[in-house]
Amino acid sequence: MKFTLFSSAMLALFSSQVMATACVISSNDDQLPIRMCQQNINIPPSLFTDSFCQPQIPDRSFDVAFTEACPEGAYGICHGAKTPGVAYEQAIHYYSDADDAPILKAYCENISEGRWDTP
Repeated sequence: MKFTLFSSAMLALFSSQVMATACVISSNDDQLPIRMCQQNINIPPSLFTDSFCQPQIPDRSFDVAFTEACPEGAYGICHGAKTPGVAYEQAIHYYSDADDAPILKAYCENISEGRWDTP
C-alpha cells in the first residue's frame, strides 16, 4: 500500500511537470507589447521554469503562464532554438508584431541555430 501511494504521488508530481512544458510570456507594462511562448524540447524542467521562462529585460515587467503547449496564432516559430553556448533546445512562438518577422527569422537561423516556420 505504501509503495502504491508513493508511486501515485510521484506520478502526479512528474505528470504536472511534464504537462507544463511551455510558458507564455506577456509584457504587462506601458511599453511596446511583447507576447511569445517558449515550448520546451529538452531543457530540464526546473531549469526551464526557473530560468528560461523568466525574462530579464531592464525596465520591463512580464506575466508568465505555464501551460501544456503554446497557443495557436503565432505569426512565426523558431524550431530548435538554442541559447548561444547551451545545447538545450526550445521552440519559440511569436505573437506580438508580425512586422518583426524578418529580424526574428534572421536571429532564429543565424544566432539560435533554429529553423524558422511561418504557420
